Amino acid sequence: MKIRVFLAAVCLALLAGCAMAGTEDVVAYRAVSPYYLTDGPAIEPEEVAVDTSLGAIEAAVVAFSSDSDEPDLQCALPDGVEITGWELDGSELRIYVSPQYAALTGHNRTVADACIVLTFCAIDGIESVSIYSGDTLLTARLGVDDLLLVDESGSVE
Repeated sequence: MKIRVFLAAVCLALLAGCAMAGTEDVVAYRAVSPYYLTDGPAIEPEEVAVDTSLGAIEAAVVAFSSDSDEPDLQCALPDGVEITGWELDGSELRIYVSPQYAALTGHNRTVADACIVLTFCAIDGIESVSIYSGDTLLTARLGVDDLLLVDESGSVE
């Protein structure tokens, strides 16, 4: 009986160790929840643990699409919107999203686009991202340098 309990404990410890060893952190950019959005940043990075068996792009898709562990951050994609696929063409990544993404406008669309670009352009070899819904181009080829992350238009010198 003692041997069975010992073997069961060893098996559980090994399984737990394997589960812990199979993850890596990927940085996903998140939208700051409207409740917390005052005069600070609208976008924040968050490290997300993903399975190490995934390729870099697929790991970023999983991390980006996951819910945040932080109460002040949220996935930039609203409920019902998801990344449905991707295609790499040289240094341009084409992200395919569900049709509801096209309904995003204003601040929400800008934040979603920026979070996607920042998350996926962090992958080696990806310089720009285009966002499609089916064959319809929604956001054309944006890179990190195309984003204005600080609004200083109202600053006084």
